[in-house]
Amino acid sequence: MSVNRVCFNCGSSSFVSDRSLGGKIVCSKCGSSSFKNKSFSFLKTKKLVFLAIVIAFFIIVI
Repeated sequence: MSVNRVCFNCGSSSFVSDRSLGGKIVCSKCGSSSFKNKSFSFLKTKKLVFLAIVIAFFIIVI
């Protein structure tokens, strides 16, 4: 169970080892075996864009 991985289908970060699949790691919520690494740069970019929109809106209102 790795903290820096998320499920590709549902976005959950909780994984279990499925004994019926020979120990393959699967998502505990949806059962998918496809996962990806978290992208911290995307989250920072998203927050930065949101902040820019809020500042622009604030300047327009004033």
